[in-house]
Amino acid sequence: MKHETLCAGYPALTDAMIVSLIDLLGRDSFATDLTTVLEAQFGHPHFHIFLYREKLAPAALASCPDPTSYERGLKNYLTYTYVINPAYRAYRVGKQAGVYMISDFLQNDSQLMIDEHAVDVHIDNSEPIGYRTPGWPKNMAEVIVLINLPNGTALDFSVLTPLGSRQTQDCKRSLEQLFPILNSVLLRQFAINPGSLDAGFTASGQEDRFHDFGGEVLTTREREISQLILMGHSSNSISLNLGISLPTVKTHRRNIYGKLEISSQAELFSLFLLHLK
Repeated sequence: MKHETLCAGYPALTDAMIVSLIDLLGRDSFATDLTTVLEAQFGHPHFHIFLYREKLAPAALASCPDPTSYERGLKNYLTYTYVINPAYRAYRVGKQAGVYMISDFLQNDSQLMIDEHAVDVHIDNSEPIGYRTPGWPKNMAEVIVLINLPNGTALDFSVLTPLGSRQTQDCKRSLEQLFPILNSVLLRQFAINPGSLDAGFTASGQEDRFHDFGGEVLTTREREISQLILMGHSSNSISLNLGISLPTVKTHRRNIYGKLEISSQAELFSLFLLHLK
């Protein structure tokens, strides 16, 4: 295979890269070694492989660099905020394997409008999903490679690049080219050595807490809308997702805030995290 450069810093797939991936097959240290191969190929500054499981909180199978410079942010994500992360929600609804941007999960057609408020999740409308996990790097875009495994779990390859940079789109194109090979190698690895793509016990998942938030006072529709708000959807996006008018969405939002005795979306985040804890 001829080596061609897609752009500076993101070379196209080569025979040597394919051989390196195949050479990992069967190893107990597969996930860690895979990050080394990908780092050598692409040079990503921040990269994680997350394991999503139905009954448990996610686990980080590998990170690059390891340890990261934002251990607190990583821990907070794995403990709490994953449950409202669009990539995790995509896994929960059975999103097909592929390469995505976070915005691909949101169907937003307008910028999120969020009030500033001192909460554990940092409300920041410069972020693609309107908030940032405490301790997580600021102003970073995420390119997501989602791999579905035969046992109902999934792998989330999250590559962080500077928000708004050419590097993000270059990274996405390179990973789209790599995806068919990476997907095949991972499925083969799972068949040979499934334990290498698993993790030990983590805390019980927060899924039930996500769905019962506001259950004592909110209607089923209001809980559905509050969940979409927490995932980063704007009112316009909620209207598109649920097939209801924008004024109806705004009415539901006012009712949700009134019943929960809050006055802003930021307070909704704060109340939700207190519910999780």
